[in-house]
Amino acid sequence: MRVVLFTSAEPLYLPRYLQPIFEAHADTIDQVVIAPFDTSTVEELRSQAGMYGASAGIRMALRYGRSRVLDALPGQVARRVTGRYHSVSAVARAYGVTVERIPDVSDPTFVERMEALEPDLLLSIVAGQRLPRPVLESADDAVNLHGSLLPKYRGRATAFWPLFYGDARTGVTAHRMTERFDAGPILAQQAFPLDDADTVDSVYRKLAETGASLAVELLDAYPELPAERPNETTPEDYHGLPGPEERRLFYERGNAFL
Repeated sequence: MRVVLFTSAEPLYLPRYLQPIFEAHADTIDQVVIAPFDTSTVEELRSQAGMYGASAGIRMALRYGRSRVLDALPGQVARRVTGRYHSVSAVARAYGVTVERIPDVSDPTFVERMEALEPDLLLSIVAGQRLPRPVLESADDAVNLHGSLLPKYRGRATAFWPLFYGDARTGVTAHRMTERFDAGPILAQQAFPLDDADTVDSVYRKLAETGASLAVELLDAYPELPAERPNETTPEDYHGLPGPEERRLFYERGNAFL
């Protein structure tokens, strides 16, 4: 089996998400493709600031900065100091998996390489870009792991919205990929309960743990996959990053980011 894993470079949650997958299936993952979000750094920082606000935003920025510093340390130093990896590249290299950053996954050169590789499975976990049809068709199958119980909360900030709306549970959905984000048929879901003590941070950690478990189960069973079921979505199911008004209401309801 030959798997290509598409993801992004988020340093806080993705390394812990991906490590159990590499532990179980590094021998079948041909490469990791880091497909960064197709917005500018300034636009992304502005959006994140709108979501977290000043206080939580500064704390998140410090955590990101610490991860970058630790990742820059030589060899396994950061792993020995903190007990975990601090970048997608570091955890992939530790398991002998090739990593490549592709700024534009629709670039014809990259598409041709994927077509020549002929992977069995494309696995997407928080990839920042939409995979175009030629890339999807280069493989026998393409599966995305999304951090909500679809069709609810298509889009981003999937740890925020279930808390914002007071849901009793959330989870991870595996679905076949199409050219529309989070819209393909559902293959499997794993849920976990939410409680009053949960924060956005704790939910992201639980999503990482749950998503890793679901990914390992799917790879263990491949090429057999669960039967499809509909993923009937409406425009109301889509949620982007929250802004200042949603953040204000979030705090008023007693929720927290960290």
